[in-house]
Amino acid sequence: MDRPLHSVRTRLDDFLAELATLNYRQGAGLALDVSPSQLHAAFPELSSPDTFAAANEALAKAQSKNEPLTVRRIRLVRELVASHVEDALAARHVEAIASLEAQARLMVDDQTYSFGEALGRIPHESARGRRALLERATGEFLWQNRTRYGDRRDAALHTAEQLGAKNYPALRQDVTGIDFARLAESAATMLARTEDAYRDVLAYVLKKVDPLLRPLPGGEARRHDLQAALQTPWMDGFFRREDAFPAVVRWLGEWGLTPNAGGRIRIDDEARPGKSPRPFVAVVRVPDDIRLVLQPRGGIDGLASLLHEMGHAQHRAHVSDTLPMELRRLGDASVTEAHAAVFERLLLSPEWLKRYLGLPTVAARDTVRLAAFQALTLLRRHAAKLTYELSLTQRGASTERADEYADGQRHALFVEPHPGFFLHDVDPQLYVAHYLRSWALETQLTARITEQFNEDYWRNPAAAAWLKGLYARGGTDDAEGLATETSGTPLALPEAGERLVAILNR
Repeated sequence: MDRPLHSVRTRLDDFLAELATLNYRQGAGLALDVSPSQLHAAFPELSSPDTFAAANEALAKAQSKNEPLTVRRIRLVRELVASHVEDALAARHVEAIASLEAQARLMVDDQTYSFGEALGRIPHESARGRRALLERATGEFLWQNRTRYGDRRDAALHTAEQLGAKNYPALRQDVTGIDFARLAESAATMLARTEDAYRDVLAYVLKKVDPLLRPLPGGEARRHDLQAALQTPWMDGFFRREDAFPAVVRWLGEWGLTPNAGGRIRIDDEARPGKSPRPFVAVVRVPDDIRLVLQPRGGIDGLASLLHEMGHAQHRAHVSDTLPMELRRLGDASVTEAHAAVFERLLLSPEWLKRYLGLPTVAARDTVRLAAFQALTLLRRHAAKLTYELSLTQRGASTERADEYADGQRHALFVEPHPGFFLHDVDPQLYVAHYLRSWALETQLTARITEQFNEDYWRNPAAAAWLKGLYARGGTDDAEGLATETSGTPLALPEAGERLVAILNR
């Protein structure tokens, strides 16, 4: 590799370990030894356009020599550099937003909330009137500060300019290999094919939280109503927070895995102030230092989040330690998200729910249907986000985008969104595309496991061994290649939606 790339490669593993440690401490409620900006400032070549140019030259040389492994390694570093160029351009805006949100105090009735508290409270507030006030307060805060959030989003446009791309989607397509136009077309097909089933179950879950609620266009349901319904509070008695982790531990043991992967996964389940309410994984060293941060939560969503993050942790902890650094550390994010989703989709198995949580047959059947609805809602929401974010990252963060955002979400979800969220409900680096591709890949992986090891694959250690074989390959595979290898067909987003519809229609 050329000198700038050699320098990046030499320092990259240690830098990513420091960055993951910082993210771990921040999310775990621990004191920070260094700020993110200080850490990035100490490694300027990672966010340098010159390094990206050197990667382009090295890639062309490797391709001319027909060296596929070298090509893959350079592509992964090149994508990372492009992302860090954007991160550097956005850094001061990200820090300004973090400070703004930390200092914000929102009045709702007679109570004062921080921005994060108000946002986090919305799905869990049982009183509709108070939910509406919380949504309005957060939405208006975001609208009033839209210039700050817009500056962060427009860093994407500046990145494309600095790296010589026609526009930002073209840049991300170049570095990731994702065909965004084809994915958007596939997302539109999925939305059309799943609309009827989604609307039928939406009407049901809205009535569960408020008998008078109806979806759009004839009703008055808002986004906050859907958020509350997705928490399925009427099922909480079957999903106590103290039962979730023991159930997952028991399942892993029967499957031939352990929660700590022989000491490679460090589980942080200690209660402390400031700890993230949602579980997350910090990848410090691959495969030997993976940190799974837990805060016990009840409900179907709590168990889904636990399974998802355990999937991430198991994947990274079983990557082969003999792989080159780039293939251990980096990879197609769609693949790791798919492996996490394979774990999460265990909620679609009534027999798994009965065996490990002791659910009665009727409760297990209802859970499967609700979990399928949650998954379909997420799929439809992100399909709409993809189209919107492609427009946002080409046309810039003007107020016209607020109407685009609201129209897309309204069409996909049949509830009324607050337009103030148009610059907040955005995934950096078009990560929304990775989520969509991961759900398509998960559908194919689960179908292959089921075909090879039967419907109760989740209790067959041979199925776990098969997955570990995929995990070991690290960043060698991209989602398209893995889909073709395991199913014989390319990624197909409509199939992911149709599988969920089939469950809803049982």
